[in-house]
Amino acid sequence: MSAHPAWRTTFHLRFRDFDYLGHMTATSYLAFFEEARVAWLTEGTGARQPAYVVARQEIDFEREVLPGDGPLTLTIEPIGRGARRVDVREELRGADGTLRARSTATLVMWDREARRPRAVSDAESRLFGG
Repeated sequence: MSAHPAWRTTFHLRFRDFDYLGHMTATSYLAFFEEARVAWLTEGTGARQPAYVVARQEIDFEREVLPGDGPLTLTIEPIGRGARRVDVREELRGADGTLRARSTATLVMWDREARRPRAVSDAESRLFGG
């Protein structure tokens, strides 16, 4: 759907990302996807603080992430959109390129003052391939 190639960023693993089993916690996957989305929207639209809410997210955990598997590469690609939302496909890969997790998410653009969904802006529309 997007007129742009998948966007990429890299994150280094942190001590707090791991649980007592020695692999990355489920909450850290969510945190990395969220941090990547904020960076993607900030870079792509110029907004200092992108305003959106996650309406839906589905994650498939393909392979565990261990402390030596970083840095992680995350990619984001818009795959659908509406007047107030964008659907994205996301991947998280280890330093060796192995897919560790994939996600699909629906991001609803948010009006901070009115506390409700808002229309996709022109800058967001360009980023989403519209």
